[in-house]
Amino acid sequence: MNYYDDRLKLYYEIRDTDGQRYAVITDADKKLNEVIIPEKIDGYPVHVIGKKAFLGCKGLRYVHLPGTVSSIGEWAFAFCDNLIRIRIPRGKVGFGKGVFKNDDKLNEIMVFDPAPEPKDMDETGSLMVSKLMAAAPVIMDAEYLLDTEHSGDPEWLRKWDTRLAHILSLKDDEGYHLYVLCGEEDLHFDYEEYLEYNREKKSSLCMLRLVNDVALYEEDKKPLREYIMEHTAGCESEAAIRVLLKRHGDDREYYRMMLDTGAIHSGNLEAVLSLMGDRHAQMKAFLMEECRHTDKDYFDDLML
Repeated sequence: MNYYDDRLKLYYEIRDTDGQRYAVITDADKKLNEVIIPEKIDGYPVHVIGKKAFLGCKGLRYVHLPGTVSSIGEWAFAFCDNLIRIRIPRGKVGFGKGVFKNDDKLNEIMVFDPAPEPKDMDETGSLMVSKLMAAAPVIMDAEYLLDTEHSGDPEWLRKWDTRLAHILSLKDDEGYHLYVLCGEEDLHFDYEEYLEYNREKKSSLCMLRLVNDVALYEEDKKPLREYIMEHTAGCESEAAIRVLLKRHGDDREYYRMMLDTGAIHSGNLEAVLSLMGDRHAQMKAFLMEECRHTDKDYFDDLML
């Protein structure tokens, strides 16, 4: 039998497995913009987020799952166009297919410890891992990295970096013939647009990893920096700059990284500022100030 909790705006069932009774979230009010699911509903622990439970909740932005959850069904949070952050308990949580399908704005999958214990990673490191984990289903097509038991561990980070290296190794037109033959529903590109789509994807991942560089060694940064340098303002493809402006328009961390990488410098600053147009005034001022320190003569000429 399906029940409805008017306070939580959630539908649920009570199920029984081997004599253990528990709650399953089966559906939700589509107007929800934030949900904090308690550990118990109607006195029963919440173990399962059911298949398609939050499918198509367009206004949903933040989700906090309880420490009792052990399973998240297929498409549970798919097509939640504005979902930004979800907190999931650390442990053996099973994920169905397409849990976060088409959640393009998801940028944090934060894994928390229901019973906190002393650990090596600080809060900053945990936030970095949450951003890397969100990229796994959203950008990398790597649902196997949805591993709440081991996320942030050295082996998990190695797998993440291996996946990124594989993506970078692919040709920009990889899979285009299948795209044309199969007619992917959510992509509508001609050949050149398809190339740029993949370049933006690669640029986005390189930038994400350089900013969230937990356990990233200097030798591993080199190919990521090189890719960004090859796709900045003034290059044949300006995919990295487009990603910067579309996804990180006012995020100083990313501008700082682009400066440190050499992807933005006095030689292409004018082109970058032109692409920024009349937006991101604070970041424009930041870039101009930073470039003035490195090339005062050029900056003076630019101001004239």
